[in-house]
Amino acid sequence: MLKFLRMLIGAVFCVPMLIVTYPLNWLVRLFKRCGWTKAADGLMWTTLRFLVTWIFFFFGARVHIVGKENIPHQPGRYCYIGNHTSMFDIVALLYPRKFRLSFVGKIEIKKLPIISGWFKALDAVYLDRSSPRQSIKAIIDGSRMIEKGHGMAIFPEGTRSKDGQIHEFKAGSFKMATRVGGTIVPVVLKGTRTVFEDGYSLLPRPVYLAFLPHIDTEGMDEAEQHQLPDRLRNMIQEAYDKLPPIKGLRIREHVPEA
Repeated sequence: MLKFLRMLIGAVFCVPMLIVTYPLNWLVRLFKRCGWTKAADGLMWTTLRFLVTWIFFFFGARVHIVGKENIPHQPGRYCYIGNHTSMFDIVALLYPRKFRLSFVGKIEIKKLPIISGWFKALDAVYLDRSSPRQSIKAIIDGSRMIEKGHGMAIFPEGTRSKDGQIHEFKAGSFKMATRVGGTIVPVVLKGTRTVFEDGYSLLPRPVYLAFLPHIDTEGMDEAEQHQLPDRLRNMIQEAYDKLPPIKGLRIREHVPEA
């Protein structure tokens, strides 16, 4: 019942705001077509930051950013890699100010009204997990974006964790960074599940977004690249465990896939 009330309160206040502000998405895309890139980016990020703050407020989340010194502020080829436990992870990554990136998201997002429009404005890349060829194309497209200086985020677990644990990182996700010698920025997300999936309380919930020291893939040999998935997962798991415990966060026993 409490989870239903939490979702109802969030929906009542957030859905109308998403609808009211959506025409600004069309304006952003119009500016881009006219070549007014700076104006388009300014309008897009001002709107998205407002929406993210609004969403977290009415869904009862308080965001805490850890490791602000590791947030890139200089141009570069950045690939953001983090754990994935909630549908709110993408919203959390859009929260920090003066921080711009896009995403590699599953192709099903194209079917979501409003959200798909903002993904298009962000120049997101879609991943079709049912097609190996399309998956490879998505990684290549993402690496080209990184090469142009457009930060990209990917969740290498492949899908969000259903049990709250951090699962194996798939090696293919790292090709987006290594094929262009990009810089990996590890990101740890904790508490986003209690906002939505495990939201069994009406009290405000803490959400932690931690940025870890960067890993430069320029000049990495094959052996180092092969070790990257386990290295990143271990880094993120260690940092995750050090973040404050969150009441109501459910960690279930993981049952390996057959």
